[in-house]
Amino acid sequence: MNIHQAADIILRSESIFTADSETLFSGYIVIADGIIAALLPAADDITPWRGPQTRYHDLGDKLICPGICDNHTFFTGYMSMHRGVDLCATDNSAAALLLLKAAEQSLPAGKSLYAWGWSTARWGQLPASAALDAAFPHRPVVAINSDKSYCWMNQAAMARYGFTPDACNAEARVHLLAEMLNDATQVKAELRAFMAMLATRGVTAIKDVCFDDAPALLDAWAELEANDELALRVSLVSEPVAAPLNFPFARQARDRFHSDRLRFHGFKLMVDGVIADHTGDMLEPYADRPQTHTLKPVDYAALRQQVLEADRLGFDCCLNAEGDAAIRRCIDIFAECQHANPPRVRHHALSDMECPHPDDIPRLAALEISAEVYAQILLLNQSASDAYMRERGGEAREGQFFDYAALFNAGVLVTIGTDLPLFITSVPDAMYAACCRRFADGTPPQGWQRERGMTRTQLLKAWTLNAAIQHGTAEQTGSLRVGKRADIAVFDRNLLACADDDVRQARVVLTLMDGRATHDVL
Repeated sequence: MNIHQAADIILRSESIFTADSETLFSGYIVIADGIIAALLPAADDITPWRGPQTRYHDLGDKLICPGICDNHTFFTGYMSMHRGVDLCATDNSAAALLLLKAAEQSLPAGKSLYAWGWSTARWGQLPASAALDAAFPHRPVVAINSDKSYCWMNQAAMARYGFTPDACNAEARVHLLAEMLNDATQVKAELRAFMAMLATRGVTAIKDVCFDDAPALLDAWAELEANDELALRVSLVSEPVAAPLNFPFARQARDRFHSDRLRFHGFKLMVDGVIADHTGDMLEPYADRPQTHTLKPVDYAALRQQVLEADRLGFDCCLNAEGDAAIRRCIDIFAECQHANPPRVRHHALSDMECPHPDDIPRLAALEISAEVYAQILLLNQSASDAYMRERGGEAREGQFFDYAALFNAGVLVTIGTDLPLFITSVPDAMYAACCRRFADGTPPQGWQRERGMTRTQLLKAWTLNAAIQHGTAEQTGSLRVGKRADIAVFDRNLLACADDDVRQARVVLTLMDGRATHDVL
């Protein structure tokens, strides 16, 4: 760029985290044509870069960092938590029924009625399906609660969608979600709202998981890109749920989506279950169930076959594994991929990674397998006394849980996801949970196993540059460097210096993607 060309935006701050260095930089970021044109020390003269249309922001000590990449989201899950009748203000099922009956008046015959946001805590009890059967004998009705653990639904809905009220995880709701995606106009509106919400969190990139081939969703993303409406960069991942891995679809998706804003990344596969309910696969029996390694056996032979074939065809896989046995078997499969298939640049990953065995962590680094962790996960527990780690693993294995320090010390490429809508992306919340090691109520004050947490700079790098490396886009994004795209987040304070008790109060005040403001409250 010619130095006499005026910049579009100049940002000045005492606290600039480039992600290429852990040391904060004081100075200016000069942005022109969506690119970082210059990084200048605070003492430099910026007059040659300023023009009559240049926007200049002196941000004081506000933290500037690369745009945030949430490496594990489910738009469809978020969509289903906000589609239909809002029951958040209702105090009981009778009040909810009145709202549902009123909403039905505008629905054509045969169309399902959706609702969301009710809470057992407010209602005092689980609602009875019989009330919905009586009010809606033929129309399917599904109302998901605010914590995604229960769907109030009638018999017509159970028959249509094939799941029951207490078994309503996202995978179980696959047919319901596919039906919701058929309303193209509604889906595009919800995608715009989804992107706008993420922009308020500083997010400029996501890896978003869709079930199976999801043609309606992929078409909606493609149309938004064609209309220059994408407010973040999207890497698409297919999770087989209602059908096996679809390699012809994946080839078509890879050929179709390969721009710098919308691309097909590969596959996600679920492995074991959840340690909290004894379905995670453990090497040693559960401390509170000494005869149990898992209540949900895993077909590792089938998993191996799928991953080997995906790798042979050049597709990257993210395997969702919690228990140390599941993690070890996944590492074995990825190691076999390298021996069995031709050499290539691979970006395989393990997600969730709740309890890896210490012996397997160096293997992750040696095989260049990314660890995609949920850094906000401790906030699922109200307090330290409510946490299940010692109860499930015993005192000897408690330290294996969420040992982020071991991952970083071994040289593992750590990225961060939220499993959104499990959590809504929040760097401050992640810092509180993964660095300060506090639970939702702030306990313990000194942090739970704090020495096993991340440092704050490690966390920021995991949210930014590490994710770009895992996506294969680090030449263009992930750090603040001259020539890279101007994907930037600005927080209202220096997150690397504020007190533990204050970190969760931090907010994003500016988000830029390609130098264009997607969120601005400066």
